[in-house]
Amino acid sequence: MDRAVSLAHSAQCLKKAIPMMVKYRMPVTPINYAIWYCYIQGNKPSLNAELDHVIAQQQTCTQDRAKAIFDKHLNKDDLALFQDVSEKFHSTIDQVQKDLGIALEHSKSFTTTLVDSQNELNLITDISSYNQVLGCVERLTDESIAMQNHAREFQTKLAFAYNEIKDLKEALNVSKKVADTDPLTGFYNRGKFDLDITDFCKKYSEQNQHTSLAVLIMFDIDHFKRFNDDFGHQKGDEVLKLVAKKVKEKIKETAKVYRYGGEEFCITAYFDTINDMMAFADCIRLDIAKLAVRKKGDTNTKRAISASFGLAILRPFTNGTVLVERANRALYIAKTHGRNRIEIAPDV
Repeated sequence: MDRAVSLAHSAQCLKKAIPMMVKYRMPVTPINYAIWYCYIQGNKPSLNAELDHVIAQQQTCTQDRAKAIFDKHLNKDDLALFQDVSEKFHSTIDQVQKDLGIALEHSKSFTTTLVDSQNELNLITDISSYNQVLGCVERLTDESIAMQNHAREFQTKLAFAYNEIKDLKEALNVSKKVADTDPLTGFYNRGKFDLDITDFCKKYSEQNQHTSLAVLIMFDIDHFKRFNDDFGHQKGDEVLKLVAKKVKEKIKETAKVYRYGGEEFCITAYFDTINDMMAFADCIRLDIAKLAVRKKGDTNTKRAISASFGLAILRPFTNGTVLVERANRALYIAKTHGRNRIEIAPDV
């Protein structure tokens, strides 16, 4: 298989592999792509069987597990096709630059012809010099046709390059979204929070007027360890999913939700008043308190779910670390005062 055919085949496999990686919340990395490329090819049944087993158990495949599968079934040579796709992106950019340069040269040539023809026509004073006029018209016609042909060819090349880059851009955007998302809850993950909280504080501090309240809400599920200890970790995951579903139903467009770690979550949002802030948090708290889970095989016993909340109002020029500490302190107070309640961090 020559390189051109190989790249075309690789591009087709990439289009098939990306939806699989998105479906199972796996970022588009060289290793993940190599695994799914091989999976689609179907030439390593043992890899397919192991990946199917991991997906069935976890509904995803973590980076560590993907690396283990890669090391077991593949080698560095299997990264070559992904590398080819990367090289194809850069070669596409290079080709666009070259084509643009050629188009500019043709444009300069056409401009020169126009200027020369204009000068020649300006010098014609004899009405009988129709041969010179026809010569100018013929040259302009030929140059115009050539220029149109070059323009159409350049437009075709640009359209091809646009589609190539657009596909790769979409793949990268999907990869970034997957990398920023917690696979269990669908919320943003801790890494994304650590980046966003700095921006959240900075943007608020840079505002000339503060007509709204910027708020960090931290909450975690009460007695979560008991769900894992008594019912097993799968039941704990079920609790997290149930809570996440309820929270998603209440989230405003301007708010962002993160899984901070374990059973702890964060929300960044803006409110007009403290009453609005409290009403929003209490609405989520009450909805969570309506949830309950049962132990498998036990239809009589069910355990209620609840959550405690700590709220911190952002003050201008406060950094993310301080804001998190204040919200966390308010959450601790809510826990020590009986749980399933809301506390607001005092100003310091």
